[in-house]
Amino acid sequence: MMLAVNSSPHTLRSGSVTRVMLLVLLACVPAWLTFTWFFGWGLTINIVIGTCTALLLEGIVMRLRSLPVLPCLRDSSAIVTAVLLAFATPPGAPWWIPVLGASLAVIVGKQAYGGLGHNLFNPAMVGYFALLTAFPLHMTGWNIPGAQSINGVPIDPLTLQGLLISLSVTFPFLPFEPPRGLDVAVDGFSAATPLLFYKLAAQSSLLEQWQSGGALFERSAETGWEMVGIAFALGGLFLLWKRVITWHIPLSIIATVLALSCAFYFLVPGSQAIYGSPILHLFGTATMIGAFLIATDPVSAPSSSAGKLLYGVLIGVLIYSIRVWGSYLDSVGIAVILANAASPLFDMLFRQRLYGERHGWQRLLPGRKAGRNRQ
Repeated sequence: MMLAVNSSPHTLRSGSVTRVMLLVLLACVPAWLTFTWFFGWGLTINIVIGTCTALLLEGIVMRLRSLPVLPCLRDSSAIVTAVLLAFATPPGAPWWIPVLGASLAVIVGKQAYGGLGHNLFNPAMVGYFALLTAFPLHMTGWNIPGAQSINGVPIDPLTLQGLLISLSVTFPFLPFEPPRGLDVAVDGFSAATPLLFYKLAAQSSLLEQWQSGGALFERSAETGWEMVGIAFALGGLFLLWKRVITWHIPLSIIATVLALSCAFYFLVPGSQAIYGSPILHLFGTATMIGAFLIATDPVSAPSSSAGKLLYGVLIGVLIYSIRVWGSYLDSVGIAVILANAASPLFDMLFRQRLYGERHGWQRLLPGRKAGRNRQ
């Protein structure tokens, strides 16, 4: 008889890990629907490929470790990793990009540390960072099947033709024969967000469309990225309402990015066309998914309230600094990976102390003696 021993977190509620993961997936639904509305089926294809790869490799690794397979697969943590990685992977990327990313996330980012509850870094961001550094061209070319036309009539990316075009781009070896008069070449955007088009624009496309009276939900409007950011914010508020996450990390990240973007946008003369508007930094990039869904990973983030606040401030500073002065425009994944490395330090400095014991940060000060109640 084999007893299944689950890893942390341990709670009194049965199936709590599965419940948390399912709520996170539910919080991603508004962003998934918004992304699909504007950009077609590419994200869904990446989610399916990544999920199948993650579940398969998770089961193989657990079998090789002589551990129960089904309890590990049923907790849905591998699915969450695959979904978050799919949002960071360009739609229309070759099929091996989500396969390789999910493989690195599960094997290197998660199982190499001992599985769920033991990973130092966020697994999805491990896969994303590895793909970004190894294949920068594939990770910055976003193919959108929205500009094709038959006899001058544009193709809706959500129709069967749009789906077939997305599949032909992801799986170029498929025997796909386009209808007569249909150009299967897809649009190529050279960045995951609008940032590369402007390097940082004076204001967001959302503001431009609103001020000009344009239709925000038209697929031809350049507001899709910002609407996805708003959808992630709504999903994050849902997680706060369900008490899956706390407010400390999201608020500190958003407040830090907002403060830095406002300072450089409004206070530095002539900088409006260089640093970008605060709305663009918050909603035209991956800030919202990073603040609510990635940085709040309970394993790789600090556990104390003070540690979470400092952790969020560090991520916010790194996001803005790398985005504006660095080479990588969408810097959330890099910022989270770097902050994950500092998470154990924050836990040591701000962990709850015993009576008469010095705080973690006090032990770093030279010449201080322990409390008088300590023997």
